[in-house]
Amino acid sequence: SDDYQVGLLKFAHPPIENITPKNNAIFIGSKEDGIFAVRSIPVGFYSTTHEIGQAICDTLQGGGRFSDDIPLPIDQSERPIEITQRYQPRQGTVENTKMVIELKDKDYFFMSKKTDSNFGLLPYLDYKMSSFGLRGIILNNEDVRSQSHIVFIYSSIVSNSLIDQRVSRLMDTAVIKSKGNDHTLCEVVNPVFHDISASSFIDISFEIRDINGDLVRFHNNLPTILTLGIRKKQN
Repeated sequence: SDDYQVGLLKFAHPPIENITPKNNAIFIGSKEDGIFAVRSIPVGFYSTTHEIGQAICDTLQGGGRFSDDIPLPIDQSERPIEITQRYQPRQGTVENTKMVIELKDKDYFFMSKKTDSNFGLLPYLDYKMSSFGLRGIILNNEDVRSQSHIVFIYSSIVSNSLIDQRVSRLMDTAVIKSKGNDHTLCEVVNPVFHDISASSFIDISFEIRDINGDLVRFHNNLPTILTLGIRKKQN
């Protein structure tokens, strides 16, 4: 309606995936063949480094292969890679226990590698690894770093506007940050109100995109809850 405006007041969002298709690859090397195998852990939100470590163990022992533009030779068998998983207690609480992951085959070794399409999991974890060797890694049990993300929220209820010579239905921008496994509530300090695109509506669609224009990946496709405010247009 020409007489009313809509704005975003607050929204609650689930955790943003910190392990994505761009950083979930594990590269295994062979003394004879160079890159021997590539495995990828499931994408999602991981709250601690030990959760990621357990996913590494499950993935290596379960087999599977990550598709990438990696030169051959490479293991195409999708066979499991045998490992040894153990813990190193140290003084303090159980939470401070270190996870040790070692490859059983002496000819294999972990590679801290990345490609154009995948940054690699070990480089992502580098800041949390107390040591990195040819056949094993040791992970402290610590919270995974939480990053802030600038997001752009679009909605079909907003009238078209021209942004950088392109038609857009941008409702608002926000900086969001995941805090654990639960929903995080964000309140908009100075909401921007836009003209409503129609005199009546039944369904309203929303898109939340990152700074690159890609849809934001929320953990387990959990819902995001948005609270809108509708007011009469102010002169």
